[in-house]
Amino acid sequence: MEISTREAYGVLVVDMEGRLDSSTSGYSYDELVRIAQGSNKNVLINLEKLEFITSAGLRSLLVAAKLLKNSNGQLKLCSANNAVNQVLETSGFTSLLNLYPTESDAIKTF
Repeated sequence: MEISTREAYGVLVVDMEGRLDSSTSGYSYDELVRIAQGSNKNVLINLEKLEFITSAGLRSLLVAAKLLKNSNGQLKLCSANNAVNQVLETSGFTSLLNLYPTESDAIKTF
């Protein structure tokens, strides 16, 4: 699991690459909490290179979203592949977090 950040049009974009499962959820949880507690309040997680996600990974996303919401920020998701999108939909996460087809579509909504 690799997590990197960059800024695009005033939004902090978090690129996640690899598998977000029980073996990587501790690292991703720590990184997402650090990001959510940072100075950027508009955060977009780009899932384009995320191959797989489990419930442990979903928890990391949810915690980051709640932390940002509590500090008047927003967390949005974009570019999920079919496998990741299916997990997000099946688990009900698409009703909790905004998911956009592309990064540019998501950035326009902040």
